[in-house]
Amino acid sequence: MTSDDDHHHHGKIRTTFAIIPRSFFQTMSKYVRQDKSVRKHPVPSSATSLLRAPDVPAAPKERPGWKGPGFVKKAPKKSTRAVQAVTRAENIQEQHLDPALQQSLLNVFRAALPVCEDYDALKPTLEAIRVSVSQGDFQIAFSKLDWLEVYAVRWSPNRALCVATVLVELCKEFGDEEVCFKSLLRARDQHDTKGIASNIGSAEEPFLNAVCFGGGAAEIMAFAALSRHILPQAAASKPKTPDLAADTGLATSELATPAIELRLCDQADWTHVISSLKTGLNTPPVLSKYASQAARDKNSSFVPPGALRTTFTQRDILQLTQEEIRALVGSKPTLITIFFTLNDLHIVSKAKTASFLMKLGLEAHRDSLLLIIDNSMEAEKVGDQHGKKWSTFKNLLDLVIMDKKVSLWEELVRDSNRAFKLERGLKFPISLENQKIQLHLFKSLPR
Repeated sequence: MTSDDDHHHHGKIRTTFAIIPRSFFQTMSKYVRQDKSVRKHPVPSSATSLLRAPDVPAAPKERPGWKGPGFVKKAPKKSTRAVQAVTRAENIQEQHLDPALQQSLLNVFRAALPVCEDYDALKPTLEAIRVSVSQGDFQIAFSKLDWLEVYAVRWSPNRALCVATVLVELCKEFGDEEVCFKSLLRARDQHDTKGIASNIGSAEEPFLNAVCFGGGAAEIMAFAALSRHILPQAAASKPKTPDLAADTGLATSELATPAIELRLCDQADWTHVISSLKTGLNTPPVLSKYASQAARDKNSSFVPPGALRTTFTQRDILQLTQEEIRALVGSKPTLITIFFTLNDLHIVSKAKTASFLMKLGLEAHRDSLLLIIDNSMEAEKVGDQHGKKWSTFKNLLDLVIMDKKVSLWEELVRDSNRAFKLERGLKFPISLENQKIQLHLFKSLPR
């Protein structure tokens, strides 16, 4: 009987086991699934994946502590970087001048320097001036009379309004303390309209002595605006000395003692521009032929003749001797100004600029004030013609003006990031721009 017959015969299935070698079980044990399965192919790392998922920051670890109902979470500490950003935020210059006064000042610029009426014709000259100034060649930039007029109408109106606003603010802030401003404010407070007008023509000394290094068009206009703001009654009154002038043969302006004595010094010859602007300041604006009699009666010059007396000295500031500085500064408390000039001097020669500031400190009379206004966008390091690295504008003032060993000055104001914004509605043929400035005010200490 065959094996098949045996299966059917017994009614049971016979299972036959082959002999399997032990090595087979050892090999198959590798593929036995464990409790935690391991993928056959590893998942690509997010660092190498083309579609990298965004990194999920880990939750910050907190220190163990009380978390009950009375728990109050402490405020996070402010970072030092954030504090520095706040302290470096620009300071907006407050407006102190009446908009009508500012427009009147611009009208004087326009009448005294009519070259501003054709701006398109000025563009080639303006570009030539920009190139010369950017290359540090100031002698070429300010060597021609027509270039000086173009420079004056382009940049001086902005600067004059800015400087005048700062001067008015300093008068308000330090008028009760500083000798330079006291007499000017006292004249405003002690006299009525008639008294101020007569006092300008009879005072033995000017109310304010000022000397401007780097002085030109912007300086004379800024101080004229200061005089008009502080002594508005004097500007509104008519001069009462023409008959006396005719009898003596002297000009009206020669008879009146000034409210402000202004001494200007610069390498460029600003004589013609200053003369034109001064004439414009002392001349009533031209009225329409249809103007009413009331308007004609009220029409007056920006400042009365003689209220602002100016003298100009053409001299390279960096070449001034000790004696020349002494003569310019004088022997009384004086407001000494350097407007939009010190950085240019710094570019020409750091050593000569430091020497000039040291001489100035030695010659400044006790209680004199040194006011420096310049552009705030100043390079951190500047290379001179010899390729040397210079210290910053700020370091120059710290090392020379505020020398701890021989301190000649006391610092009253330091603002390295102030923004002057023009009043809306001002009209001028050439576009006017807001300015970012740095401002420094020092007081001369007793020797």
